[in-house]
Amino acid sequence: MTLTVDILTAFGPGDEPRAHTPLWAVFDPDWYRARYRDAVIEMAGSLPDDRGLYEFWLHNGARYAHSPNRYFDEIWYRRAHFDVENGIRMGVFDSGFQHYCETGHRGRSCHWLFSESDYFSLNPDLTPSMVRDMGFANGFDHYLNLGQTERRVSSAFFSPDIMRRELQQRRLGGDLAEGEFTRFILSRDIGTIRTSWYFDPVWYLETYQDAVAQIERGEYASALHHYLSNDNPTGYLPHPYFDEAYYLGRYDDVAGQIANRVLRNGYEHFVRFGLFEGRSPAPGVELPPYALAGGPPDWQSISSNAFIDHIRREGEEAETLTIAPPSLGQLAHLQALRAETLLPLLARSPLDFRYIGQPELSVIVTAPAIFPDLLQTLVSLHESGVGDMQVIVLDDAGRDNPMPIERYSYGVEVVPQLEGGLQQGWLRAVAQVAAPRVLMIEAGACLFLGALSDAVHAFAEQDVIAVAPQALGFDLRVMEAGLTVARDGACFPAGAGAAAFSESVNFARACDGVSGGAILCRTDTLRLVPVPAHGVETLRARQHIWAALSLALRKTQRGARMLYVPGFVLRVPDREPVSEALLRQEMPVLRQSFSDLLRGNPPHRPSDAAAIHRPVRWGRRVLVLGRKPDAAARGEEIDRVMALGRYFVEQGMQASFFLLDGGQEGESRPGADPLRTLLPELCEYRRGTKAALETLIGQRRRGFDVIWIMGGNTLNAVFPILHDHAASLPDEGFILDLRRIEALQRRQDAQAPTINQPPVDEKTFDDALAAEIANAWFCQDLVVQNAAQAEILEKAGLNGLRILGDDLPVNQGAPYEQRHDLVFAAGPATQPGYSLKFLKWFVRDVMSRVNARMPQRVRLFLACDDTRSRELSMITHHQNVASLVEGQVGLANLSATCRLMIAPDERPGFVSLARQQAGGAGLPVVIGGEHGFPGARAVTLDPGQFAEAIISLYQDQETWQRLSDEAMQQARAMSQTYRETLAGLLGQSMVKEEMRD
Repeated sequence: MTLTVDILTAFGPGDEPRAHTPLWAVFDPDWYRARYRDAVIEMAGSLPDDRGLYEFWLHNGARYAHSPNRYFDEIWYRRAHFDVENGIRMGVFDSGFQHYCETGHRGRSCHWLFSESDYFSLNPDLTPSMVRDMGFANGFDHYLNLGQTERRVSSAFFSPDIMRRELQQRRLGGDLAEGEFTRFILSRDIGTIRTSWYFDPVWYLETYQDAVAQIERGEYASALHHYLSNDNPTGYLPHPYFDEAYYLGRYDDVAGQIANRVLRNGYEHFVRFGLFEGRSPAPGVELPPYALAGGPPDWQSISSNAFIDHIRREGEEAETLTIAPPSLGQLAHLQALRAETLLPLLARSPLDFRYIGQPELSVIVTAPAIFPDLLQTLVSLHESGVGDMQVIVLDDAGRDNPMPIERYSYGVEVVPQLEGGLQQGWLRAVAQVAAPRVLMIEAGACLFLGALSDAVHAFAEQDVIAVAPQALGFDLRVMEAGLTVARDGACFPAGAGAAAFSESVNFARACDGVSGGAILCRTDTLRLVPVPAHGVETLRARQHIWAALSLALRKTQRGARMLYVPGFVLRVPDREPVSEALLRQEMPVLRQSFSDLLRGNPPHRPSDAAAIHRPVRWGRRVLVLGRKPDAAARGEEIDRVMALGRYFVEQGMQASFFLLDGGQEGESRPGADPLRTLLPELCEYRRGTKAALETLIGQRRRGFDVIWIMGGNTLNAVFPILHDHAASLPDEGFILDLRRIEALQRRQDAQAPTINQPPVDEKTFDDALAAEIANAWFCQDLVVQNAAQAEILEKAGLNGLRILGDDLPVNQGAPYEQRHDLVFAAGPATQPGYSLKFLKWFVRDVMSRVNARMPQRVRLFLACDDTRSRELSMITHHQNVASLVEGQVGLANLSATCRLMIAPDERPGFVSLARQQAGGAGLPVVIGGEHGFPGARAVTLDPGQFAEAIISLYQDQETWQRLSDEAMQQARAMSQTYRETLAGLLGQSMVKEEMRD
C-alpha cells in the first residue's frame, strides 16, 4: 500500500498535515507573491496573506496558467502536452496542474528540466511501481526528495557533475546535501552557469538580447529555461554548433514530427535520436552512428560522444596541441629518474620482507647492473599482496662496491653469484628456497598489481609446472607473450610489438618458455633441473640462458606444460642487442640438448611474426566459427559457446573462437564483448571481418584439427574462405552446429500469443531453410538440438544428423518454501518477436489476475543482460514487475530463488535453452500451448486459464516438487547426452588423425 493515494491534490498553508506531499504539489506563497504580484493585485485588488494567496491560486490563478511553485511549470506543461491544452479550452480541466494530479503524474513530465520517462530509462534500478511502494507519487517526487542527492539524472541538459564542477570553479557556495537540481531551480545567482555540454548559457544570452529582457522581467528564470520553454522553439539555437534551419532542411522526417507537435524542435530530435543515428548537426560536421543494441542511449553515451568532443574541441576547451608520443629513450630516462627517487624514500622507510615460518612465495632476483633497478623490482614485489615472501638477490661478487641492500630493505637474503655466471647463481639460490613456488625475475622488471595472484592461480592445473608472463616494454607494448623455440634452436617471442592485452595475446596457452623477464615455477620441479649439461653452461646470450632454463624445467616431467598467462604482466627494461653471430653460434646447443622437446616445433623461425605455433602435443586444436548473434538469440548463443569452451578446456584441447562481426582487422575491443570475459582464459578469442579470418587461417596453416561452425548461415558466410584455403585446413573434422536454425527462429517469432494462431507461410519457411543449409554437404558431422529438429532437417534433405542437446549443469536451488516470485527469460528482448509479444500480453492481461487472488504479492523478474532496452523498460512500468537491474543477477541465480518460470509455447523444432537451464535449478515452468515437457505445465494462451495455472501451481507444493524433480532429471540426462555425443565426435576424429599419421 503506497502513501500517495490521498494526496494528489495541492497542499497549501493551513491544510491538514499529510504523511507525504510531493514537492511539486506544495504551494509556495513567497515565490508566488514575487512571481505574480502584479497579476494578483490587478485581479484581487491587494496581496492577500499566505492562505489567501493559496485560495486565490486555487480559484483563479491556476486557470490563468499560474504555477504553484518552481517545480511545476503550468505554461510549459500546457505547451508540452497539447491534448491537455485542448482539454482546458474545452472545459474538461481547469488547469494543467489538475490534469497532472489526476492522471498526468503517472507518466508525464511537469518541468522543463526533468523527464519522467527518461528518469526510469537512465536509472534502470528504479521502476514506477517501486517508487510508489517507497511512498513517492512518481519519479519526479522521488527525484526531488532522494534521487538528486544520489546524483541521478533524467535530462541531457542537466548533468550534476558538470554543474558541481562549475560551482567549484566559480567559488559559488551551496549545500552539497541539497542537490544540484534544487540549487539551480531555487537560485537566482547561477543563471549563466553551465549544466550540460548541450547548452551554452553565456553564448545564448550574448546572442539573444530579447531573451535577456524576458529574464530580467521575471518571465523566465534562466537562459536554459528560456530555451526549453519559449513559444518559438525553432527560432533559437542552443550554441553555435547546431544549426536548426540546416537540420530541418536536411531531414524532412524531423520537420514533419515538429509540425505534428511530436517534437519541440530539431535540436530535441538530435539530442534524443539524431546524434546516435549519425545525423549531421551543422554544415560540414559529420558524426559516426552509435550501436545502441536497439535501446535508448545510456547516460555514458549521452555524456560522452563525438558531438560533445566536437563542442569541447571547438568551443570551451581550445584545441590541444598534438604531442608526439615519447621515444623509448625518453621513457627509459623517466624510469631511471623514478628509480633515483626511491632511494631517499626507502632510506627512511625500508621495505620489510621478513617472515615467520614457511613463506608463500620465494623470489630469486638476478644480479642488478644498476642498483636502483633492483629497488624498483623490490618495490613491485612488496606491493604484490601475495603474502609472506622470501627474497633472494644474486650479487655479482666481481663488483667493486657491495650492494647496500640492508639500508633499503629488511629480510632480503644475498647470494654471491661467483664464477659460472647466471646459471650457477640460480643453482646456489635454489638451495636456499623455502616456499613451494619460486619466482625468478630480472632486476629492473616491475610486476603490475595483481600479476602474481593470476600467475599463482594457474597452478590449479596439476600438469602446469611453470608460468610465463606477458612482458611489456616501457611503451607498454608487448616484448614477449611466451617463447617458442624452433627445431633448429631459434627463439622467437610471441606477440612482440602488439598492444598489451590485444586479441593476439589475451589468452592463456602452452609455450616453450621465456627469454627473460620472469618465470614462476614449482620449487620441487626446479630442484629436479640437473647441473647444466656440457654446452648449456657455455651459453652467453641472455635469451638462450632463460630459454634453456625453461626447456630444462619441462624436461623434468614428461607431459608437463609451461603456461603463458596474460594476467601475469610485468614491465621489463630494454634488452641489450645480441649479435646474430652469437645467436647462430649458440642455436645448436639448444637443439642438441633439447631435441626431444623440439621435434614437434616449427623447423625454423617463421617469417610471419604474428603466427602462434601451437603443436598438437599440447592438445588437439579446434577453431570455432560464429557470427555476432542478433538480439533475439544473443543469450542462448553465448551460453552455447561458453559450454563448448568449457568442454574443450576440460579435454585439454586448444580452442580458438572467431566471431564475424564486421569489425576491423586487428582491433582490440576489451570489454566490448561478454564472450571474452566469460570464456575460459585458455581459449583464444578474436573478432573481425572475413578478411581477418582469412589472415588467421593463412598464419595457422594446418594449425587446426577440428573446425566447429555455429549455424548454417555462418557456414554460408565463410564457405568461400574455407573452400579457397582447403590446403591450410584439415581434410576432415568439419562439424556444423545446427542447434539454432534461424528459419525456425523466425517461424517461431511470427506467431502471436492468441488462441487462434495465424497460418504459417510454409513456402517461405521451406525456402529460407533450404538456403540456410545449402552448404551443409561440406561438413563431415552435423549436430542438432533435438529429435524434432532432426526430423525437420531430414525432410529438407540432410541425413546422418546427431542429437547433441545442450550442457545443462544441475544446481539444486532453494527449497519450495524459500522460493518466491516469477521469472521470465527476457534476454536482450530488444526486437519485436514472439517472446516480447508474449511478455507484453502476460503483464497486461495475466499478472493482474494472479495478484488479485494471491494471499501475498508476487513479482515478475525479467532475466536480462542489458538494461538499455526501451521495450523492457516500459514493461517494468507495470505494477509488480521488478526493475531491469534486479533481473541482471542472471537467469541461473533467479532460477534458484524464484518459484515459477513463465514461458511462451514452443513450436516443433524450437526449444528454449533458457527454459531447460532453469530446469537444471529445479524451477518448474508454466508454458503456453499444448506441447508438454518434463517439469512444465502447459496451458492454452487464455488470460484466465493461464493465471489459474500459475496460482494453483504456485501454491501446490506436492505438484511443484514433482515437476521440479522432473526438470532436474531432464537436465541431467541432456548433459550426459551432450558430453557423450561430443566425446564421440572428437574421439572419431582423433582415430582418423592417428591413422593418417
